[in-house]
Amino acid sequence: MKTKKTISKRQLQKYLDELVAIAQNLTPDVETAVQIPGVEGQHAWLEIYVPGELDEQISDLVNERVLDIFMETGYDIGAVVHEKSEPQHLAAELLPQN
Repeated sequence: MKTKKTISKRQLQKYLDELVAIAQNLTPDVETAVQIPGVEGQHAWLEIYVPGELDEQISDLVNERVLDIFMETGYDIGAVVHEKSEPQHLAAELLPQN
């Protein structure tokens, strides 16, 4: 049985803030939802809602940084970027339940 690395809540919040800042660097029109702990053993789950014309670009940047964070530190953060026009309740229904 593998034991999960102990994490710093302060450091985790710093990484979450950094991921949100990536989106905010491209548009001020950003909304977020965070779940700590995340789903399926993740340290956190982050949903970012942005205007539709930027969702793919922001998703690529966020996912690249999520992978870097995981490889460098072991912090397992799940992140998904949604179009703001997509109903947020629909996205919440798609989250796997613990």
